[in-house]
Amino acid sequence: MSVLNEVFCVNLDIRIWSGQKKLTAADLHLSESSLPPKDLASLGNKRICDPELLKPLHRIEGRARDTCQRMGVHFLSGYGVPKGKAEELVTILGQLREEFEQQKHALLDSYDQALADWIAAHPGWEHALKDFVPRDEAARKFGFDFQTFAILDPFAKPDGVEEESTHEAHNHGLRRATDGLPEQLYAEIALAASAAWKKSFAGKTSLTRKALRPVKTALVKLESMRFLNPSRIGTVVGRIRDKVGEVPKSGPIQGQALQLIKGIVYVLSDPERLKLYAQHLEQGLPLDESSLGRNQDIATELLSTVPAADGQERTIEVEAPPADLALPPASSDNPSFYW
Repeated sequence: MSVLNEVFCVNLDIRIWSGQKKLTAADLHLSESSLPPKDLASLGNKRICDPELLKPLHRIEGRARDTCQRMGVHFLSGYGVPKGKAEELVTILGQLREEFEQQKHALLDSYDQALADWIAAHPGWEHALKDFVPRDEAARKFGFDFQTFAILDPFAKPDGVEEESTHEAHNHGLRRATDGLPEQLYAEIALAASAAWKKSFAGKTSLTRKALRPVKTALVKLESMRFLNPSRIGTVVGRIRDKVGEVPKSGPIQGQALQLIKGIVYVLSDPERLKLYAQHLEQGLPLDESSLGRNQDIATELLSTVPAADGQERTIEVEAPPADLALPPASSDNPSFYW
C-alpha cells in the first residue's frame, strides 16, 4: 500500500451547539397521557435561541471541510491529503480555528441578551423558553480542532514486503479503503461537476469566464492526487488543461467554445464517464469534447468506430464498467446533459 506513503490524514473535530432543546408536553399545555406512544411519535425540538446567531460558525465549519475536500479526498474517518499540501492545509485550518474562536466568544459575550431577545420575539411562549441552557454549559458545546497523522501498515516488513496471509486476515479493511481512493477521487470530482452543471451550464447558450472555475478546481484536485494513478490522471489533466487553454481569454464563452466546456463538464460529472474518457485518451484515439453528451451516454460515443491515421477504421476498446456502475440512461427527470 505505497499510496499511504504519499498522504497524511486530517480529522476535523468541530462541534457547534444546536441551539435547541427537547420539546415537552408542558410546552404545548398538554398532558403526557394525551400524547401518542413514544415508539410511535415524538414531539421533536424547540429552538431556544435565534439560529441566525449560529450561522457564522457553521460557515466556518463549511469552509474547513471544503478546504480539506478541495485538497484531498474523504478517507477513513477524515480526509486523505497529499503530503505536499500539508503545510498549506494546516495553515488554513489554523486560521479558521482562530476565526471560529473569535465568533464563539462574540456569541457568548451577548448570550444572555440574545436569549432574552429570542423570548421577547415569541410572546406567549415564554413558559416554553424559560428552561434555557446556561452560558457556561453552552460554551462547552462549541469547539474547533483538528488532528493530522500518518497511517502505517502494521503488517508491512521493513523492506516493504507484506505477509499476505496475515495482511488479508487482519488488515483487509485498510487495504480496501486505500485501494478505493481512486474511485473516491472520481466520485468527488463527479459530484462537484454535477453541481456546477446544474448551477452554471444547464440550458445556457453563453457563459462568463467564471464558469471555468469548477473545471480548474477539478484540475487542481486531480493533479494533487495524481499519484493515485499517475498515467491515467496525468493524461486526463493534460488533455483538459490543453482544451481549456483553447477558450478565448476574454469575452463571453459561447458557440464552439461553450460546447467544448460543456463536453468537459459532462465527462467530469460521472465517474464511469471519466474513466471511459481516460481510457480513450490512453489509447491515443481522436476525440472531440464539444460533441460529447449529444447521445444517450458517453459509452455510445466512444465505442463507435473512428478513423485511424492509415485511413482504416478501428473500434475503441475500453474496460467495461461493472454492471452496478453502468451509466444512467437519459430521462425526463434529468435531461440536461443531452443537448
